[in-house]
Amino acid sequence: MQETTEKKSRNSELDFAKLRSICYQDTDPNYHEHLETYMYEQDFDTVWDSYINISPEKAWSGRMIHFHHLYSRQTGEEVFPGQVYTGGMGKGQVLILNLHVFNGAIKLQVGHEVMEIDKAKKLIRICYLENSKSEGSQFIRFKSLPNGKTQVSHKTFYRSGSWFRDKVIYPYFHTKAINEFHGNVRNWIISKI
Repeated sequence: MQETTEKKSRNSELDFAKLRSICYQDTDPNYHEHLETYMYEQDFDTVWDSYINISPEKAWSGRMIHFHHLYSRQTGEEVFPGQVYTGGMGKGQVLILNLHVFNGAIKLQVGHEVMEIDKAKKLIRICYLENSKSEGSQFIRFKSLPNGKTQVSHKTFYRSGSWFRDKVIYPYFHTKAINEFHGNVRNWIISKI
């Protein structure tokens, strides 16, 4: 049995190693833009540390989004639902998420790769994997406010080749998905206070 599990893990690793990210190119005008902003009562360091250290299963779980698998290109580590993960978000992590749309009537799988984590720039940049319906990048930016609070903006540049998907479907479901993600981080911050 262990041999089968190890073989499955190696095969999975090889599949992830072959997948490439398709990131937003700022020289290409054919992307759509989506922006949501979130306010936190806590200071930048508290909010930043929470985004980096929340487990992927806690971060990506809700009515619509469900964590399926994490693979690290740098270490080869794999994490599945139910496994304790304390490594924090890192560059080169591939996240596979399941989306349950229309109350689970439609199930989709999407892939993201963490491309950049820069505390000095107050930026997390994530790109879509080639197996996703859309291509592009998500920029999560943090801003310290004078009152000690933190603003987090989530700007996405995306395209899929389908006008209907890009203008009608994507904005609605993307907003729901990222609201769940940011809401999960907010709840995790509150639970630690």
